[in-house]
Amino acid sequence: MDVRLHRAAVRIAAAIVAVVALAVAGAACGGSASKGQRTTSGPPRTFMMGFSTVPRELNANAYAATFDLAAKDGEMVLIQRTPPWSDFLPGASVSADTADTTASEKKALADKKLKLFFAIDPTDGATGRDRLADLPPQLAGKGFGDPDVRAAFLSYAKYVALNYKPAYLALGVEMNLYYEKNRADFENFRTLYSQAYDEVKKISPATQVTVTFQYEDLQGLLPTSDKHFPDWQLLHAFDPKLDLVTISTYPSFAFPSASAIPANYYSQLAAFTDRPIAIAEMGYSSAASAQGLNDGTEADQAAYLKRVLIDAGKLKMPFVIWFAGWDPSFAKGSAYSVFQHIGLLRADNSKKPAWQEWATAARRPYQPR
Repeated sequence: MDVRLHRAAVRIAAAIVAVVALAVAGAACGGSASKGQRTTSGPPRTFMMGFSTVPRELNANAYAATFDLAAKDGEMVLIQRTPPWSDFLPGASVSADTADTTASEKKALADKKLKLFFAIDPTDGATGRDRLADLPPQLAGKGFGDPDVRAAFLSYAKYVALNYKPAYLALGVEMNLYYEKNRADFENFRTLYSQAYDEVKKISPATQVTVTFQYEDLQGLLPTSDKHFPDWQLLHAFDPKLDLVTISTYPSFAFPSASAIPANYYSQLAAFTDRPIAIAEMGYSSAASAQGLNDGTEADQAAYLKRVLIDAGKLKMPFVIWFAGWDPSFAKGSAYSVFQHIGLLRADNSKKPAWQEWATAARRPYQPR
């Protein structure tokens, strides 16, 4: 989302990587999975459910708990990360931090028996996705047309494919926002995506490759972006090398209540693509935000989640991911305060009404089509 918890998640990962690596030696990321102990009940569901690794607090235990939550009440986890550009420039080598993070996360994924959706997030969410994020000084201001940027991106995509073997891999996050802000360089990204797609498939043929689209902005509904006509044509920008269409969706930014969301809000997507449709990240605020940009109620959040889970079944989605399991305690009073009430669990681990909707669905036996 461009307003801007993604950016926080990236910085969290960078800040706690060393601690998380140490946690592998203990219990934080390496505990036994509780997934197998889940009691199933109700009719089967055909889609996987998951959470991202955005923690409720800025420490290693909280980060490790995101894997536990995903395993206990779902099947998937989303890791979303800006490329560590300096590690993958021509002539560079992978840093100890990157290697340790990879090792710790691979162990957590294996221990919890989780499917991975890895999202490479190269653009700067803190500035509305109008530039590349965290470039080293020698590449400051460069775009996807720069040969070193392209080389580093390709190398990182291959690294992720080789080391994580993710079930799903996004080679860009909310790239329609970058299109709106930087159309010329978006064309450079399209060619880079095509190259990266081919390289990933050579290494990990089973990985399903995609980019994500910010759904409210795709329709011109996002209040934090310039108003524009719907950009449905972008769903074909990466054809034929797009294995599925994945969206991020936060309708509490665009609608005054859950009941105001049109009945065909997600089903309309099927008219514009023949690819499988999945929700790479979703959220609905359970209270008013400080900026007044992402307002909702706990009842609205529960109503939205109930509805989107029904839609996921009807549209035969392979998976849905709720972005933050818990309200992130670090969001309050920060630039990320619009997301301070996005979790299904409060920061103190108490359950919101929407949690029951999630838990009930998670208990249904997963039976893929």
